Amino acid sequence: MTRAFTLIELLIVVAIIAILAAIAVPNFLEAQTRAKVSRVKSDHRTLATAIEAYAVDNNSYPFDQDNNPYHPVERGFHMLTTPVAYVTALFRDPFSPPVNPGFPDAMDIAAFYYLCSGADNFREGLPNARAFALVSNGPDQRDSSQDTDRFPNGGTNFDAYDPTNGTVSRGDVLRFGGNYLSGNWTLNMVPHGRWGLGEVVPR
Repeated sequence: MTRAFTLIELLIVVAIIAILAAIAVPNFLEAQTRAKVSRVKSDHRTLATAIEAYAVDNNSYPFDQDNNPYHPVERGFHMLTTPVAYVTALFRDPFSPPVNPGFPDAMDIAAFYYLCSGADNFREGLPNARAFALVSNGPDQRDSSQDTDRFPNGGTNFDAYDPTNGTVSRGDVLRFGGNYLSGNWTLNMVPHGRWGLGEVVPR
């Protein structure tokens, strides 16, 4: 006669599986987040190279607002794909918050946040400085930067992501290029430095 598992034995097996899952799942999620951060940094490097190549050919960086009526929130990235393909496709921020898939610009909203001397500065009568910032929301999926509409001419505050605060913690994944006139960057909500004359000046 075949002996079946008793209820206690089944409960023990279920408990062991639950313990193993409790150990494995957080490690898996943390590894997944680290992989996404690495992907963001790799995509930022590729985009920065494309932006600099565009600047060599056009003597300016792509505007961060290009008034494309079909994709109004592409933030200028489509200028890197046509008519000259500096990149073959637009990159998507893996940390973008969920969007309504029925919204026509959902895929565009998922693009990296791009700041550049361009439309905003021109509208506010600010100098057209040669600078750009690539911003990912980071693992917390929130835009932690403030007053970005005046970048790079002052008043912009970037809150940088630091994995030592925890894999999922506050801050944006950032990459900069060009020359900065002024601004601030913070880590752990504490000011650490200011942009000045194209370099970070410690406080």
